[in-house]
Amino acid sequence: MYKQVFILVGVCLATAPLCAADLPPDAAVDLKSPNKTLVPKVVPNSGRLEWVPHDRDLTAWVTLSHADKRAAIRPKKAALTLPLNGDITRGREIAMASARGNCVTCHQLPGDDWPGTVGNSLLQYKKYEYTADRIYQQIYDARIFNPTSVMPPFGSHNLLSDQEIRDLVAYLQSIE
Repeated sequence: MYKQVFILVGVCLATAPLCAADLPPDAAVDLKSPNKTLVPKVVPNSGRLEWVPHDRDLTAWVTLSHADKRAAIRPKKAALTLPLNGDITRGREIAMASARGNCVTCHQLPGDDWPGTVGNSLLQYKKYEYTADRIYQQIYDARIFNPTSVMPPFGSHNLLSDQEIRDLVAYLQSIE
């Protein structure tokens, strides 16, 4: 699914007529829209696309455009301060929600009938006894452990807040 999304985004970015000051001219951006980023929507029975606001602001990410000369955000080490104070229920909601963590797209999680297979299974995660600090860093920016990781750097790219990552850590530590 991610591959298809990346291909679609690449096509969109290569053909978008809109631009922003520090972005390449072919990026799908409208600074007046709520989340700045646009996505193509098929107009039924017309053979054309219209550009509509995306669910998230993706302008911080480097685009697939050859004209985008911005440097990628470097991997960042996170510092977790204890106590964790994560909420297991909220963590599960974030992991299952496509508009938030969307962990289930790549990982197996309890209670999902169509799990992803790109990432490691998170079933029985508690048995690994990872520290909260290690799990937090993995979610915050997995590139610290694996520079070629395809896992989104949720913290360093501000995709999830500190509390949302804490909630995910609590949820993962509870999976038996």
